[in-house]
Amino acid sequence: MRHILIGGNGFLGREVARQLAADGRDVLVADLDAGLAPELGAHPRNIAYVRADMTDRASLGAMKIAPDDIVHHLASKLIVPNRPRRGRDAYFADCIVTGTDNVIRWMQERGASKMIFWSSDMVYGPALTTPRTEDHPRRPYGSYGRAKVAAEDLVFRARAAGLDATVLRPRLIIGPGRLGVLERLFGLIARGLPVPLIGSGANHFQFVSAADCARASLLAVGLGCPNTELNLGSANPPVVHDLLTTLIRRAGSRSRLIRTPAAAVKSVLGFLSLLTISPLDPEQYLIADQNVVLDIRRAAQVLGWDPKDSDEDMLFAAYAGFQKTRG
Repeated sequence: MRHILIGGNGFLGREVARQLAADGRDVLVADLDAGLAPELGAHPRNIAYVRADMTDRASLGAMKIAPDDIVHHLASKLIVPNRPRRGRDAYFADCIVTGTDNVIRWMQERGASKMIFWSSDMVYGPALTTPRTEDHPRRPYGSYGRAKVAAEDLVFRARAAGLDATVLRPRLIIGPGRLGVLERLFGLIARGLPVPLIGSGANHFQFVSAADCARASLLAVGLGCPNTELNLGSANPPVVHDLLTTLIRRAGSRSRLIRTPAAAVKSVLGFLSLLTISPLDPEQYLIADQNVVLDIRRAAQVLGWDPKDSDEDMLFAAYAGFQKTRG
């Protein structure tokens, strides 16, 4: 039995590969970038790499897969940087929706029936309840979330045809080597400049670490990829103002937090989005002053999973990684 990681050479995929290899599993990383990840060190004997494009059915078809192999579907377009500015629905759908359909068809043709599908909490959109459970309505704010909803629907339909698929919905995954929307924040703190908040910072904003995500994936594999959707996030996330105050103190920075009127800032960013010059995607700034917290009890009940990393430690580790790269 092998573990085939589609899009496995990205930030999360590398951690999943590392944990699988450490557990003695045979791993095949299939990615557009098939080079060895530097943080894995010397090439582990039980990890192989192959170049593959999931949007190209012929590229997938060239890979061998056995009926007892397990597919970890991690491939996706990233929401950061905020490009392209136009045609974002088609941009995300090409990879996330078409690619997922190709992966499912490829598995069905070869008789493989076990999948870990990496989705996103962005499928939920505005929070109708806090924390959000897996049964929360899926009404995403933008193109990325809509593509993830469509891909999830493909997985749900494939379950009826015999696919065993665990759908994982992580909060914002952070850690050393993963910056995204945090790069601007870290740059201000590193230079000791004021840090503007969108709103008062009295809202809770949850993260999750790559290591905790990978552990959830391995636990789901051990249970045969149960057909369920699972939220992944930290436990007891602090409010944004306290979280960033702690980061600034631990970083030894002179930065100070500046509260702003959220409605006004979001209106300006909305106008800039219409002009296709906003520095942030609507799926990022519209939630900036909201309580963005997932209910993670189902993952505990189904998998026996609980997060090990706190939001404060995750954010500082990401900042320290930023500083190391910057230095």
